[in-house]
Amino acid sequence: MNKRLFFTICLIIALLPFFSAALFAEEIELVNRPANTSGLTGLLVTTSPFTLETGTVETGIAAFDENSSKPNYILTEYSAYIVMGIAQHMELALKGSYFHEETSLKKRGAGDTEITYKWNFLRQPQDSSVPAVALIIAGIAPTGDTTKALNRVQHWGARVGFATGTEITWEDHVLGMYADAYVAFQDLSDDQIRDLYHIVNAGMLFPISKHQNLQLLLEYTIVSGKERENIDGLDYTAVTPGLRLVSERFNLSMGIQFLSKELELHDDSSRVIGMLSMKF
Repeated sequence: MNKRLFFTICLIIALLPFFSAALFAEEIELVNRPANTSGLTGLLVTTSPFTLETGTVETGIAAFDENSSKPNYILTEYSAYIVMGIAQHMELALKGSYFHEETSLKKRGAGDTEITYKWNFLRQPQDSSVPAVALIIAGIAPTGDTTKALNRVQHWGARVGFATGTEITWEDHVLGMYADAYVAFQDLSDDQIRDLYHIVNAGMLFPISKHQNLQLLLEYTIVSGKERENIDGLDYTAVTPGLRLVSERFNLSMGIQFLSKELELHDDSSRVIGMLSMKF
């Protein structure tokens, strides 16, 4: 793990209780739903079916730091995103990335650009645990540096899927349960590099502080069916515990993703994730 990022995360973890108690003393009436690593509202990697209010804009940054011993590399991705509630129960997200990879050589460069649309077409009824459902469509533009293999796609890519979830409240407690599933398309117009695979995420959110500002996250991820290796690697499963600190407009989330890789030549690895965002 990048030492600078490691010490920053340790400092943030140490200060979380003070931020939670001092800065955000007013109880949140509803679970704040900030953006995840794809730019859409959700947990860290899991997307929820819920959307931002119409006209609300959220901007944020994220950092991912992965350390692998076999093959030996350190991969850091920095992302910036903006998400907007574009209509009732719809949102649109734009995300760009920048990579720094350390192997026997050091490589730096831009990643691909993603634009993602979410439509919450089946909403959760008030005072009910019936889950909401949303349609998600993403397009990936090949803005990554292909000469340094810092790209996800060569020509174009897309993801199509659904997100579902429910938020159960009782007394002063809230439990959020979410899941999403996608079919990912990569360069289908090129027989040499085309790929088609699946991504499934599931996660839970549970506030652990008096005013619900400090929240515990736990997520599970499956990526299966990949035939072409890109900057994200090949098939893997992952468990991601995390913490989130929120107010009505501010979000600070972090977690550690433990990856179990399916390819025998690749050892398991871990990935530190940190996110910061603000709503306007």
